[in-house]
Order: sequence, then C-alpha cells, then structure tokens
Amino acid sequence: MQSRMIAAFARAASVIAWEGSIQVVLDRLAEEVLIASSATSCALVLVSSFGQTVDLYGSAGYPEGYVDRISEAMALRTPMVSLEAYRSRVKVTRDMASTLASDPRFAPYAELARSAGWTTIVSIPLIVREERVGVLTALHSEGHEPDEVDISFLNAMADHGAIAIHTARLIAESKEKAALEERNRMARSIHDAVSQSLFSMRLRTKALQIAAERVEDPTGKLLPGLLALEMVVDRAVDDMRALVLHLRPPDLRGATLAEAIKRYTEVICDREACLVEVRISDEIPALSHAVEMEVYHVGREAIANAVDHAKASRLGVELRVTWRSGVGYLHLKITDDGVGFDPEERRPGHVGIASMRSRAGEIDAELTIASGAAGTVVQLEVPIPTTPTERIR
Repeated sequence: MQSRMIAAFARAASVIAWEGSIQVVLDRLAEEVLIASSATSCALVLVSSFGQTVDLYGSAGYPEGYVDRISEAMALRTPMVSLEAYRSRVKVTRDMASTLASDPRFAPYAELARSAGWTTIVSIPLIVREERVGVLTALHSEGHEPDEVDISFLNAMADHGAIAIHTARLIAESKEKAALEERNRMARSIHDAVSQSLFSMRLRTKALQIAAERVEDPTGKLLPGLLALEMVVDRAVDDMRALVLHLRPPDLRGATLAEAIKRYTEVICDREACLVEVRISDEIPALSHAVEMEVYHVGREAIANAVDHAKASRLGVELRVTWRSGVGYLHLKITDDGVGFDPEERRPGHVGIASMRSRAGEIDAELTIASGAAGTVVQLEVPIPTTPTERIR
C-alpha cells in the first residue's frame, strides 16, 4: 500500500508539471487516489468565491448520473459536506447513512449513493497560500473504510490538487493580462491613427463650409451637402470613441463600479441620442475587483445590446442593494423600450447573452432576461459576502 502511495505521489507531481488542461490534471489526480487508497470514488472540485456552488473538475469512479443528482441537490440548497469542509477549512468525515437521513434535501442524491454502496465520505479543503480554492472528496464503500494512512494520503493529494488549481489560475490570469494588454495596444493604435484623420477631415469640412458661404451656388446643394458631411464625420468620431471604449473598458482602479457603469451608459447614449435614466444607490458595497469587473462587463453588454440591436430610444439603468432572507444582493437592472427577442433562441454569431450568463455564473450571480414587444429587462443579482471584502487594486 505504501509503495503504491509513493508511486502515486510521483505521478501526481509529474502530471502537475505537465502543461495540460486543469480538467485533465484533476482527472488524473482523482484516478491516482483510487489506485493508491481504499476510496471507490474521488472528485476534486472548484468552489465559487462565495462558497455557495461547486464545479466538478476532476473525478474518477462515479456512476452515471452523479453530476445530475448533485446538481439537483445543490439547487435545493442541500448542506453538502464538501461545502462544509470548504467553509470550515478542516477535513470532514461523515457516515453516509446518517448524513443522507439528516435532511430531506439529500433525496435526489440518496438513492444513487445507496446503490453505489458508499458508507463513508471524506472531504478535504484545497488550500494554497492560505487561499481556499476547492475540495477533494473521497467516497468509501463497506469494508473499505479509510484508516489513518488513507487519510494522510488524501491530505497529501489534496495539497497536490490545490497546487494544480493555483497554477492553472496563475496561467489563466497571465493569459488574460496579455489579452488585455493587446486590446489596449489596439485601442491606442486605432485612436492615434484614426482620430487624427477624422479631426483633419472635420477641419477641412468646416473650411469648405466657410468657403461655400462666400460663393454663389446655383444648385443650392453645396452647403447642405457639406453640413451633412460634417454630421457623418462627427458620427464616425463617436463610433471610434465607442470602439476604443469597447476595446479598453474603464479601469476600475480609478473609479467605483457605479461610476464606470454610469460613464459607459452616458457615452453610448450620447452616441445614439437615446434618452437614459440612471439610478444608483448611495450605499453600494465594496466587492472584490474581480467581481466588480464581471458585473461591469454584464452591464456593458446589456446596455450595448439595448442600443445596438434592440434600437432602443429609452434606457434605464439601476444599481442598488436588495435584501432577501437576511442576505444582501447587489442588484443591477437594465431596461429598454427596444425591439424584443427570445432570450433562449440561439443566434449564430451572437455570443453576448452566452457571455453574460457565463460571467454571472463565475460570481454566483443570478441573471434573468425578460423580453417582449414592450422591450427588455435584464437583471443581475450578486450575493454580497457576509464578511467585508477588500478590493485588490
């Protein structure tokens, strides 16, 4: 047994060093747990920043339908052992029979667990540099309950899993930073190259207007044509500014989330000449920079969709705090009077709504979209952590 564990450690270290996807790495780690321990099933999951949801990223030995049953139980707010371990930052070992009988919300999961013969569940938080990133959960069947050696091995594999997730996140952050830098470079290039040309065109058009006023024009079309040309140039300037803003969104380091959303709304509505009403509460809580960026991007996408696609003439933007069952939520609401659409319809080439839903999922927010002949309402509710969150700028 000990030799198998040593070999598993070596293979785990090797697979982490290999630059594969986090899914492949965690699947391999889960497989190593089954090879070297008494566990019959193993999963390594990522837990959301608010500790409310889990995403299955690595697994081995689970029966078909496991993910669906877990999802059903999570939807019922079932007190999952894995989340308990994550929040308490300590290993949790439970008898499966008593755990499943303790709460009727385990019902979607109970029958599957009984048919799989699981008797013991061990959940260990994945922690790296004092940061909780996920949970390793091992399930054991009758006659294969974990002993001290197994628990020590699971703890060591949990450390491997934490390192793998931390490494993957660092790589993802570096790629995102590189992409942002490239977008900023493109924005500067567009601004420097195009803005000068447009500015020159506007000056020349103005000069031609002055000259046209001094000469006789039998057709009467010269001056109106130049005025129309000036309007076209002005529109091109507005479009360029909007494009630059899209490529290089406002940095929240120098502004609050509310200020950034208000500024973007005003720029877009000025460009399209639509009426806008912005209502922002005076008491918007400080969230992490990552959460604020996701909220900002969802709001920006909804605003841009309302103006560019729905052709709205009126737009409402509201940002406030709501409370439900003692839990606070940051509530973003965007309404428009534009052309409605079916939010569930898949439209090739349009990824805005999918992006909004993905971003909402990243921060455990609830996104709802209601659309009809009278317009569209987009609402985002973000749970506010019960403990103060320090912005990382």
